[in-house]
Amino acid sequence: MDIVLYFFPKACSRVTMTALEKIGLDYRGEVINIFDGQSKSPEYLKVHPDGKVPALSVNGEVITENVSILLYLARAYPEAGLLPGADNPVAQAQAISDLIWCGGTLHPLVRQIRMPIRFTDGDPSGVREKGMESVTAVFERVGQRFESQPWWFGDQWSIVDVYFAWACGIAESGGFPIMEYPWIAEHRSRLEALQYYSRALAKEDAALEKYNIVMPPPMKPG
Repeated sequence: MDIVLYFFPKACSRVTMTALEKIGLDYRGEVINIFDGQSKSPEYLKVHPDGKVPALSVNGEVITENVSILLYLARAYPEAGLLPGADNPVAQAQAISDLIWCGGTLHPLVRQIRMPIRFTDGDPSGVREKGMESVTAVFERVGQRFESQPWWFGDQWSIVDVYFAWACGIAESGGFPIMEYPWIAEHRSRLEALQYYSRALAKEDAALEKYNIVMPPPMKPG
């Protein structure tokens, strides 16, 4: 198959890239530089009308939106174990619900912390403050989940773990005091020990170097 992943280093496309690495698919990564306007170019808008990443082209057919791409991959390659519950409709629905929560609830919340100006035409400080408050509540709740299990779904790794870890990293880069939640660092360490996750990170780093992309510095906690 001809598979192309349109991505940007450090963006949520990392989640899809990790899924592709876990499955072991032969794919081509196409960097879309969101810093220089490439994502809004006429060429890329033909791929993704909203000018966002990721987008996945499979034999010329394009899937957009991270959750949709991940659901396609989970169903097309169930042996990779991207999501649990393949043999249980209720468990599968619960897993999909958690994936949708990552994309539709947690993702915007951490963006409120890292890029609050995108949510208002006025003073972004209130947006960021509200994001910090909401993410604090999320971490207090999710922390209970990890008290007795290594992964989101217990002893079984899933792509939800990658999406959640990515969101934690975005919150941290926006100045959220991640160090107050040691279980997040432990979860991240478990992920970094996985070869397919490490390969995705390495490809992101290689893209940053190849295209001379300079990421914004992280914000100070507070």
